[in-house]
Formats: sequence, C-alpha cells, structure tokens
Amino acid sequence: MEPAACDTSCERAVRAADRSRIADIDAQILELERTISSLKQEKYSLRDRLATYTYPVLTLPNEIVSEIFVQFLPDFPRYPPPIGLLSPYLLCHICRKWRDIAFSTPALWSDISLSFRKARRLPQKLRYLKTSIERSGSCRLALKLGTILDQEYLAELNHAVINHFHRMEYLDLSHWTNFEFPTDAELSLPCLRGLKLGYSIEELITPLVAPLLQHVVLRIFNALPSSIFPWFQLTVITVLWMKLDEYSYLMNELVNIVHCRLGIYPIGSLSLGDITLAHLETFVLENCSRNPAPSGIIAALTLPALRRVEISETLFAAEDDLVDSITALVTRSGCNLRELSITEVYTAHIMAYRNAFPLTSLTFSSLDITEPFLMRWQDGPEDVESSEPED
Repeated sequence: MEPAACDTSCERAVRAADRSRIADIDAQILELERTISSLKQEKYSLRDRLATYTYPVLTLPNEIVSEIFVQFLPDFPRYPPPIGLLSPYLLCHICRKWRDIAFSTPALWSDISLSFRKARRLPQKLRYLKTSIERSGSCRLALKLGTILDQEYLAELNHAVINHFHRMEYLDLSHWTNFEFPTDAELSLPCLRGLKLGYSIEELITPLVAPLLQHVVLRIFNALPSSIFPWFQLTVITVLWMKLDEYSYLMNELVNIVHCRLGIYPIGSLSLGDITLAHLETFVLENCSRNPAPSGIIAALTLPALRRVEISETLFAAEDDLVDSITALVTRSGCNLRELSITEVYTAHIMAYRNAFPLTSLTFSSLDITEPFLMRWQDGPEDVESSEPED
C-alpha cells in the first residue's frame, strides 16, 4: 500500500476513535448531570425540611428571652462595656430575632459607662449615649461618665445628662472634672440612690432634693456647702480627702450612717462633742498625710453597732496610745468588734494589738471591702476607642 493511502487510513481511524470518545464523554456528562440534578433535588428537599424546624431556644416567648438577656449583663456596680464581651450589642449579632428583642428590651440599655477623652470622638460617643438612653425607655438610669475635655466641648453632653435627672438611680461623675450642675433653687433627683463626685463637686452649689439618696462618694469635701446633701439620709459614705473641721461637721450629721470611709488631712481644728452613731458598722479612717491629728479624733465617738474598723496608726500622735483609744471606744460603745485593721503600723506595736484584741480578727492591711461605695477608688468609665456599635 502506498504511503499516502496508509496515512489516510490512519487519520480515519483516529477520527473514529475521537468521535467514539466524545460519545463516551457525552454519556458520562449526561450521567453526571442526572446525578447532580438528583443531588440538587435532595439538597432542596433537605433545606426545605430544615426550614420548617424551629430551634427550641427560638420558641421561647420574647419576654423570657428578654429576661435572659438582662441576666447576661454584669451585676452593679460593674457596667456593661459599650462594645465587645458583656456588651448588650453582642446579643444583637446572633440573629435578627434576637437583635429585635435586644433593641426592644429597655433594661439592657439603662446602665451606661463612657469616657470622653478626645474631642474628635465626642460626636460618636455622644450619639452612643443618646441612643442608649433612648432605648432605655422609662427605666431608671445608672450612668458612669468621665471626661477631661474643656467645658467648651461639653455643653451638649452636659444637657444630655441633666435632661434625664428625673430617672437617674446611680450617677458616677467621679472622673468628670467640670460637670456643670443647674443652679436652680433646688436640684431634684427623685430616683437617685447613689452618687459619686470628683472635683466637679466644686460646681455643686444647689441643694439636692433626693429622697432616696443613701450612698455617696466624694473625692474631696473642700468648699462643699453644708446644705447640699441630705446627710441624715445617708447609710454609706466615702470621702477621700477632708480637713479636721469638715470631719467634725460631718460626724455630727451622719446620724443614720452604716458604713463610713474618711480620708483625713490633719489640718484645721477638731471640735467634736459627744457623738453617738447608733447604726455605724464599718468605720475606716485613713491619713492623707504623714502628720498626726490632734488628740481625740475618736475619743468622742460612741458606736454601739460597730463591727469592722480600719485605722491608720499615723493619725495618732506619739503621746496617744491607739491601742488604748480603740479599747476605750469598744468599751464605751459596748459593741461586738469582729474585725480590726491597723494600717501604717509600727512593727513594735503589733504585739500590743494582738494582746489587746485576742478574740478579734486582726490584720495590718486594709479590710476586704466589697461595698462599692466604700471602696477606696474605682477605675474610670469604659473607654471606646474602637468602632462604634452599629444600629
């Protein structure tokens, strides 16, 4: 056979083989398409069946889910952060239903802690504050707000707080240096139970009308008009810095006090008459300097309910024996002293305390105090320097 004829025969065989292979491939594709179609039908059927399934947690009534959400928040005095873990916004990222429930649960948004440190972020944080207050509905509010910004930036923020004084339950301005209180004839906060003030206390010149107020923390007592607070109502007070004349005044006014922490700066005059505080259980006296106070800082006190005492030994002059002073206080009061803490104590005196109070729990460090309005100090408000939560 000639070469040309041979080549033609081979080419026909190759083409025939290719056509046969194409037919096989078409058959396989058809089979695969049938399989894919069958799988798609099965997928759609399964998806439709899943769509009819309701997760048990989603069958709970909205009221129950709302209550669970509220229990998710940290307990007072801790505040939920604006974003991240333990933020109410975390609950809004699970599903649309939960988002709707969270936004319609006022109690989730009634505790707010914010720090305003940078003027450029003030509009964003102010928007967050107003949105949270709006979502809180008619709930009582607990606000912990701090700022170091100049007053020129703070007028709108100031008004946002003052406009809701009527439902303020707890107000912490201990890290707000220049809050401008209204100067009306009286300042009405009908729901207020707890108040913390920092240096902004100097701006408070209007008497508070707060019939429920019982807990107060003041960074400084200096220049505070005596008529500002309803002192007789208070059951818990902390003043971090006060002079002796202010101490003398205050001890006469706190007739219903139960827990008391006072930081004494021993200048001024001490003028205490005989004072009986029938309900005082926890009494902490700290020295804000290294200088001793004049004699008699506790000699005029009778405290029949006293259970826990913390005193800085440096408050007492060398000629005053603190062991004898506390012994006399306990004897005079007839109280059942359970815990005694002596801070800034001279090592040589430790055994004298142990011998004088063998049945009392005695330490030489600060008392373990959990009452939030009696703690020495707390961190400032939550800072939000990341992105603002989306509505």
